[in-house]
Amino acid sequence: MATSLGANYQRVFWSSVVSNLGDGVATVAYPWLASAVTRNPLWISTILAATRLPWLVFSLPAGVITDRVDRRKLIAAMDVTRFGITLTVAAIVAAGQAVLPDPAALEQGLADPPTNAWLYLLVLHVAALGFGFAEVLRDNAAQTLMPAIVSGDHLETANGRLWGAETVMNSFAGPPLGGFLIAIGLSVPFFFDAGTFAIAAALVFTLTGTFRSSGATDEPIQWRAEITEGVKWLWNHRLLRTMGLILGVMNAMFMVAFATYVLFVQEILELEADAFGLLLTGAAAGGVLGSLLASRLSKRLGSGTSLFITLTGSAITLGITGLTSSWGVVWAMAAVGSFLAAGV
Repeated sequence: MATSLGANYQRVFWSSVVSNLGDGVATVAYPWLASAVTRNPLWISTILAATRLPWLVFSLPAGVITDRVDRRKLIAAMDVTRFGITLTVAAIVAAGQAVLPDPAALEQGLADPPTNAWLYLLVLHVAALGFGFAEVLRDNAAQTLMPAIVSGDHLETANGRLWGAETVMNSFAGPPLGGFLIAIGLSVPFFFDAGTFAIAAALVFTLTGTFRSSGATDEPIQWRAEITEGVKWLWNHRLLRTMGLILGVMNAMFMVAFATYVLFVQEILELEADAFGLLLTGAAAGGVLGSLLASRLSKRLGSGTSLFITLTGSAITLGITGLTSSWGVVWAMAAVGSFLAAGV
């Protein structure tokens, strides 16, 4: 599939495929583990908040770092970091298998949190923060790596193939697999996820060539000046500033709804872990379809109308989701909401 784009692209391609499969597994595994540790919605939501906090406070510094270092080494180092974090979580969960409720008890609503729940909550929060910071650095570097691997006339093809493979692994294959692995044992998906990061890091380490920005220097980073410059540029760009604010609010609202989604799935929809994984494919299906029709719909409707439909439709789909106990309706609303967000 990716042979014509060169050996380096093959390595990046398969590294991304493997790590995104692990990410998809983690999408189910982490919230399911959190629900085994506590039934308190506040604590479950703060774990998700800890994962997203680095994107808020570290995105600009991460961009500055990415412009100064070898991006190949940075990506590989962050995959190694994520391997270490995930393996630690897996080992702790495996060691506590006797006191943690099994998946069957969670599905039947008969689970009691372990007496040392605070320890697992601490581990999950620290892991979420560490994972988030590593992800910010890795994703910033990965976005700028492709032009150094393929020529400009092949860049669109390379990115398209990569995006398609990532979507399939992260959103369609990973979540159902995560649910299946949880049924085997609560620690199994974490060991699997750790393995995917190890493979991804090994593949990135084998890349050949130079992956440092041509304008990079070894001078000390002027953190305040460089970050201020980036903020001013964004703020003075009216369109990007407006879109950034709108997308920020939308993402915040979706995170509010998704923060305790696992409890909604277990207590209202009464689904098992494997069904939870399948439920998450609804948003992926809508997002993929929407992305294929995005330019055509936006051109026909106009940007203002498209944005209005997206905002209104998102509110309606979330409202219907909150009022139903049917997994089929929830799947459909997730698909419609993602379609609107991506395609209108």
